[in-house]
Amino acid sequence: MVSSFTFADLCAGIGGFRIGLESLGGKCLFSSDVNIDCEKTYKANHHENYNEYDVFDIEESNFPSVDILCAGFPCQPFSIAGKRIGFNDKRGTVFFKIASIAKTAKPKILFLENVANLVRIDKGNTLKTIFDELEKIGYNVHYKILDSSNFGVPQSRKRVYIVAIDESIQSFGFQFTQKRTAKMPFKDIINEGDFSIPISSKWQTYIDLYTGKISKEEVPFDIPKTRKSLERKDNDADLNNCIFQIRSSGIRALSINKPLPTFAVSVSGGGAMIPVYSKERRHLSLIEMKRLMGFSDDFKFPVSRTNAIKQLANAVCPPVISSICNDILPYLDKFKHNPSLVKDSSVSQYI
Repeated sequence: MVSSFTFADLCAGIGGFRIGLESLGGKCLFSSDVNIDCEKTYKANHHENYNEYDVFDIEESNFPSVDILCAGFPCQPFSIAGKRIGFNDKRGTVFFKIASIAKTAKPKILFLENVANLVRIDKGNTLKTIFDELEKIGYNVHYKILDSSNFGVPQSRKRVYIVAIDESIQSFGFQFTQKRTAKMPFKDIINEGDFSIPISSKWQTYIDLYTGKISKEEVPFDIPKTRKSLERKDNDADLNNCIFQIRSSGIRALSINKPLPTFAVSVSGGGAMIPVYSKERRHLSLIEMKRLMGFSDDFKFPVSRTNAIKQLANAVCPPVISSICNDILPYLDKFKHNPSLVKDSSVSQYI
């Protein structure tokens, strides 16, 4: 099996792809993202600035030769939470720029990530367009929707992963590993006694209301319609020891005995609406949010807390990336040990 390989990190964010690939011997030769705040976090942890900001400014002819080109291209045009206008949103066209770079730079593998709804939007035609575009430039394309809770992450975060392999490697039959660990309950990552993000006095009152300690009539302020009662409660959620998820539509009570649903934090008035841990009457800590996403406790955020939380919520889960990379490496191995399989003798640059 190859012990080292090179990759480029487009739409890099805070480097979730990079963490996953470097854990298996990958070396990053190029990174790019348009978000300057994300670059601060990226540099603090990976000790490099982005090579480019706007992906549309990248010159294909100057792009480095890499084994893997990875990108978590913008999900907003395809997300259920967005307008779902796909390629009619400029952000949706980032994919075509990635394909253009791949056509010129010819990485051996493209490794892409997006929201699961990408598979369904426009009755599957968006996904078909992606496949057609990649096949046209010489790749065999494979995809799978994977749930992060099957990879040691206490969060059920379903995302679609696309692996496109240079057709000369004979990649038919590529298999994604769909499960590497048992599901981890959220209670396993709770950092007991971490009051680093305390709740407001108003939230103290809400917890009293939702746990039945007081009635609505005893609440000393006007209760918004979406906060008068719980929108939903997990069957096994103990209200005195659960997670209250704050949503614009209402409050949900989530059990700590299973993975939490997709980690997403609403932002209102410049602040993040962070889930609340009812047992200790506090918000989830940044450490717990890092663990929810599969990042290490020592991952640094030299930005505001609100920005840090938004960056985490938009990241990829490194353990899932590592798993898929493990599935990919045997195909890179073919380049190293069987150069006769490939059409282009330039593959010798890899060996």
